[in-house]
Amino acid sequence: MGFIKYKTKGIRAAAASHVGKRRQNNEDNMCFDGYRMETDNTGTGTILSCETKPLDAIMGKDAFFAVFDGMGGGDYGEIASFTAADEARVFFKELHQVDIHDVSLSLQEFCLKANEEVFVSGRNLGSDMMGTTIVGCYFLDGRVWVCNVGDSRCFRYRSGFLQQLSCDHTDEEYMRENGITDRKPYLTQYLGVDPEEMYIEPFIKSFTAAPGDLYLLCSDGLTDMVEEDEIKRILAGPEMLKNKVNALISAALSGGGRDNITVILCEN
Repeated sequence: MGFIKYKTKGIRAAAASHVGKRRQNNEDNMCFDGYRMETDNTGTGTILSCETKPLDAIMGKDAFFAVFDGMGGGDYGEIASFTAADEARVFFKELHQVDIHDVSLSLQEFCLKANEEVFVSGRNLGSDMMGTTIVGCYFLDGRVWVCNVGDSRCFRYRSGFLQQLSCDHTDEEYMRENGITDRKPYLTQYLGVDPEEMYIEPFIKSFTAAPGDLYLLCSDGLTDMVEEDEIKRILAGPEMLKNKVNALISAALSGGGRDNITVILCEN
């Protein structure tokens, strides 16, 4: 029981998912306080909230939050995101202890396991193009580990500044170098690739967490519809977390709501 001596502040969080204005089904999913949506859903229908307990984080429970965005250009996007979210729920529930100095190995292990599960699920459905992104945060002992594969993003709002902490896995640089402007950047990595043909390389990096930090996890249904200045304005407000999540969803809908929208907001 040596892990008990480490003091870890609890995390307050709120989340919501909305199908948007143009899609019939929701291909997003989430890992939030042990919750994930079913494959057939149109969103959460309400704003979710939770608060982690310090000991839970030390023992590897309820410290991981993540958003998954099933690939709309592929097959069974809602099954891909569900499979990864369900794997996260099981993996972190059964993770009885983590290295308090470096959660990277656990996050790497999870991403590889989730990738295999999504790939196998797609193969069983007869699909060779089933995948999902992931962006997640693991909070422990005054630090936050950011992990992503794909283009779902994590932002930190601190002292008036909004900073993207995740790394987009897209061909945006190739497009820029070749003057391509007529399409959205393609994903260069995602969960669901054949592990024998391609080794995924999750972006994983840790940051010191300061009191009052806000960490935003979101699918591109938010970032494609809402400018970062507007996101910063919403996060800077005095409203409660649940109200900020609702404001972000509403802003994405007002911006067109062309995709599913999923938002998790965590406060350190």
